[in-house]
Amino acid sequence: MIPDEMLPHLVDVEHPGKRLDRNENEVDDWSASTHAPVWAWLQQNAGTEDTDQRNAQIGEWLMMCNPQTAAGAPLTVYGSARIHWGALHFEVIGPAGPTYAPDRLHHYEIRLRSVEG
Repeated sequence: MIPDEMLPHLVDVEHPGKRLDRNENEVDDWSASTHAPVWAWLQQNAGTEDTDQRNAQIGEWLMMCNPQTAAGAPLTVYGSARIHWGALHFEVIGPAGPTYAPDRLHHYEIRLRSVEG
């Protein structure tokens, strides 16, 4: 596991709830989402502007965290999750990348995207 002093950012991992739509398909329901506080390290890896159709700021970030919540419960992060850190809101890009020590899951490396504008 990553030592606690290396994880200075308290973030909120939000997972959507599920509901059935009118065609009986299971869809994400953000009004019934669950939240888990997680200690993490966040860093911005890239930033771009999309000025073709709109004035958008796009940031790509890396989040590293241990495989448990701040309360010590097991943590799983899916591609459908959202991450909130202060005033910033991120979507997870793809599945979380597990990193293993020889005998166990060591930490997650999770790619994030933020879009403003």
